[in-house]
Amino acid sequence: MQWKYCNYYDYVYALSYCKVFITLIKYVPQVYLNYERKSTKGWNVWNVILDISGGIFSVLQLVGDCLALKDWTGLTNDLPKFFLGALSIFFDVGFLIQVR
Repeated sequence: MQWKYCNYYDYVYALSYCKVFITLIKYVPQVYLNYERKSTKGWNVWNVILDISGGIFSVLQLVGDCLALKDWTGLTNDLPKFFLGALSIFFDVGFLIQVR
């Protein structure tokens, strides 16, 4: 599909980078709040466990695809997926460290 200024693929790719940015903004306030309160009381850790497992499996899928194809450009061709998985793992490890 071709639009006046860009094609459909470029539009969806731009939206995926927006999702990475929104995900970054989503995690930072919770980390800060947990740090300021020095507590995670009332906060469900199972959501973090599910989120970190999703991030790990997402990155492992990218690596597995690259290994199967013997072509590592798959990581650079789908950077938003890699960034979402890496951000998820990074912040979830931080959340798990904060749990008391």
